[in-house]
Parts: sequence; structure tokens; C-alpha cells
Amino acid sequence: MRGRDLYTEIRRERNIAYTTALTVLGRLSTKGFIKKDRESGTILFTPAVSRQAYESMVTEGFVQKAFEISPDLAISAFADMFYKMPKGSLDNLEKLLEKKKSGKNRG
Repeated sequence: MRGRDLYTEIRRERNIAYTTALTVLGRLSTKGFIKKDRESGTILFTPAVSRQAYESMVTEGFVQKAFEISPDLAISAFADMFYKMPKGSLDNLEKLLEKKKSGKNRG
């Protein structure tokens, strides 16, 4: 997508300057979230990671920070959170933990 087109989309949600949008897009490119390609004088921006991969990275970062602060508190908070979720979610967590304990599905 061209920078101008992305700017038009961003303007629907936020009132920012064109140069600000391009600066943010440049920073996202530097961080590896989007690809910045020059094609016949026009800069084209494309996603470098999928939405699911991005959400996974953000979630993993959040969880890692929680465990760095206090592993016991993080475990307790996650247990409380899963206890409040539908039974199927708790069952899925238990199955995943069993796989991890047995050495299956590493990663």
C-alpha cells in the first residue's frame, strides 16, 4: 500500500500530519513490522508479520514481563483468570500443561 493511502486510512481514526504517519511507518519498517519497498519512485508498505504473529509476540512479551516481576504472582493471576473463563478454556490449558510436562510439543 502506498504511504499516501495508509495516511488516508490512519486519518479516519487519528488527526495526524502526513509526515508523522510516514515517520511512524519508517520506524515500523526499521523494527521489522512492515516492509518498505521503492517501486518506480513510490514507496510501498506491506506487512512483514501476520496479525496473529504480532499478537503472539505482544502477548509473549507481556507474559514474560509479568513473570520477571513476580513469577508466583503471575501464576496466581493467570490461574484466577482461567478459573473465570469457560470450562473448555481451562480444559485446554490443562491439556497443554500436560503436553509440556511430558516433553511433547516443545516450543
